[in-house]
Amino acid sequence: MSQRDILWITLESIRFDHTSLASHDRETTPNLSALASEGQSFDQCFSHDIWTRSSSASILTGQAPSAHRTWSTDAKLPDEITTIPEAFGSAGYRTACISPNGQLSASTGLDRGFDDFHYLVKSSLLSEAGPTSVAKWLLNFRRHSGGLTTDGNQHCVGYLGNEIAKKHIRNAGADDEPLFLYIHHGDSHHAYVPPVTWRDRFVDDLPVTVDEAVDIALDMSSNLHRYIAQDDPFTDEEWQALRVMYDSAIAYVDSLAGELIDYAQANLSDPIVVVTADHGELFDEHGLLAHMLTTHSAVSRVPLVVSGLDGLPNGGLVQHADVMQILCSELDVDHPVPVGQDVRDRRRDVAVTQRGGVRARGKLEAISAYNERFPVGDFPAGDLTTLRTQGYRYDTAGSYSRLFERPSEDVDQRDGNQDTVDRFRNRAEEWLERFGQPIGETRTAQFNAETRKQLDDLGYL
Repeated sequence: MSQRDILWITLESIRFDHTSLASHDRETTPNLSALASEGQSFDQCFSHDIWTRSSSASILTGQAPSAHRTWSTDAKLPDEITTIPEAFGSAGYRTACISPNGQLSASTGLDRGFDDFHYLVKSSLLSEAGPTSVAKWLLNFRRHSGGLTTDGNQHCVGYLGNEIAKKHIRNAGADDEPLFLYIHHGDSHHAYVPPVTWRDRFVDDLPVTVDEAVDIALDMSSNLHRYIAQDDPFTDEEWQALRVMYDSAIAYVDSLAGELIDYAQANLSDPIVVVTADHGELFDEHGLLAHMLTTHSAVSRVPLVVSGLDGLPNGGLVQHADVMQILCSELDVDHPVPVGQDVRDRRRDVAVTQRGGVRARGKLEAISAYNERFPVGDFPAGDLTTLRTQGYRYDTAGSYSRLFERPSEDVDQRDGNQDTVDRFRNRAEEWLERFGQPIGETRTAQFNAETRKQLDDLGYL
């Protein structure tokens, strides 16, 4: 196949069951649905990890989280691992990435292989996006961001990310060099506060005023560990406000994705388009918020829509590395994708999601500081590996194991199912031996003060 342009859009913290693809009560993702009508949507896509850095690393390397080990706060991608963008560059592609999240940045080594890497933080907006785009953003602050407020948690940079992406698309359309463009849209991360003009998107479903809903969301985001430590942290009205604000944020990033898809399809010849999420989000599943500790489907089942590739299966388990495997195969890019498989030829019988122990122990300590009776034993402190089939979810971490029936994933089913547990245990051991062994030497991420503050505001530190 001749070289074709690729647009890969990763949306932050989107759980599948809150999208229009899942027939959600609110019309959150009409643009993803439109793309699915001309391509293929997968309703059983599971992320490789449950937070941005490690999930993104698996997308961009094709390696398991336990192999690349970027699953703790201080971890950086090992030098010994070659990234997929590096391979696309060697195959003649111009590679570019846009990220507003320090988890996906030079500090974590995930800029490797991109000819152009745009990291969007306050100090870099002018140099990365250019004065014209920044001026338009400022003149339309209510439409594209949080209006006149000094609270950084209320500001959005998705508009600027799209403007940078459009420049790369225009340049690719004007020359013969194919484009691999990866953009991470982060404006759906908690605190779930989209631009001002998007906050009343689903106002009829809000039990409180828009301003009150914003305050509830900001307070939740700033006090995650304290609220998780409580048995019943929110009233029914507050839970509803949080979910509606989350859906409003999803609708906003869906609009950004739709705008960029339309632009790419108008300016590039037959591009391949992929839209997905790095992970989902928890709303009281196992008593948790945001994305931590558990691999429950709420935080690991994500949307995946692919357009421009023929022969994709209609349904079945799939993971991000599978799409990368297909792209490398179709476009003659010589790069192994260890945890990916071509699901056009062979259906995936198990999907694997992992979660690192170092970060989990930090979270358990932070939560327990607010409530010494918090059930820390419900969450393994070691590295967790989850195997999913169509019928079950199996968790293993050292001597810890749990078996849940899908889709509920709420009650441990080990009693009376020992044969099933044994089969999953053996399969997990085989998988870890084949794909999960550490590669290279551990490297430490170094963040400057601005990035460290951003990560702290997002609840990562």
